[in-house]
Amino acid sequence: MNQVRADEILDAVVRLNIETGRPVSSDLVARDLRRAYSPATVRNVMKTLEAEGYLEQPHTSAGRAPTDRGFRRYVDRLLASWPLTRWELPRPLAREVENGLVRHAGSHVMVKALAGLLSRLTANISIILGPSWEHVRCLRVELYPKEERRLLMVLVLENAMVRTTLADPAGDLALRTIEDASRLLSERVAGRTVAEVRDVVLDSIRPGVTAASRCASRLAVQGRDLFLDFEIGELELEGVTNVLGEPEFGTPETLRNLVRFLESPRAIREALQLLDREAGGRLGVWIGRENPVDDLREFTLVCDRFPMAGREGILAVLGPRRMPYQRALAGIHTLRDGLRTLSKVANP
Repeated sequence: MNQVRADEILDAVVRLNIETGRPVSSDLVARDLRRAYSPATVRNVMKTLEAEGYLEQPHTSAGRAPTDRGFRRYVDRLLASWPLTRWELPRPLAREVENGLVRHAGSHVMVKALAGLLSRLTANISIILGPSWEHVRCLRVELYPKEERRLLMVLVLENAMVRTTLADPAGDLALRTIEDASRLLSERVAGRTVAEVRDVVLDSIRPGVTAASRCASRLAVQGRDLFLDFEIGELELEGVTNVLGEPEFGTPETLRNLVRFLESPRAIREALQLLDREAGGRLGVWIGRENPVDDLREFTLVCDRFPMAGREGILAVLGPRRMPYQRALAGIHTLRDGLRTLSKVANP
């Protein structure tokens, strides 16, 4: 079989299936290719592609649709010719992304902003797993008296992130004692990473002979939750409504699998970390049954790493197997490259 012709016809079937959501006829492919091949030639090539496992015929009288293998061949050829086949962003969308990255750079809502931008870029479900903050360094601990004899503990980190919790200092304390306790805690945590403070420093803060040292020791125990869950990484997703109108979700089981996966932050984190390891930290595309996660066997997941504040998180796009791959890949590349540019500016 003429491989160039077969690839052109397979590409046409994939593109038309993505656009219509339906099996594709040989006549439609011939028209799409501007009659470069006759309908009879197209029909014969499509039969061969079906025999080789790239296409399938859902119904006897229907056209043909790509299999996982067919989508895989299409995506591999797309990536091999990148960026010549890259989807060009409309200028308003490109400006929206650029402005959004600059506006939210370094802010505590950056991960959420990235999820919104990636969803707009790809017209699918975006998932952002932010980097772990375990190795962020602490700046200081601030204490503020509250009602009912409680203190507001504020942990300030080097990335402008702030975490708070309420603590009980055990009785009324003079303002000077609270200020001294804050100073003692800050001296112990300043310049240390979150992991170091959580695993070593907090346990080493012992009650001394002064009221301030006893207060600091008690607050070190009560404030432990300020240093927990940093290893998990912030998780945000957007764009579920982007895909719910697609024909695939007319099947209850497909919709149920998607909802079950998206309702479990733990499942999402584990899936992204597993796929990231499989891809070796590079761009990865898992189509249909290639997915090691059972609930994703009817979907495609695209993921790649991105830089943020000296660490790395994961960008991901989740959608039907017939997602618009050019747009999804362009969205991942655009956001990742924009973040790399920001990172270089912040850390020249």
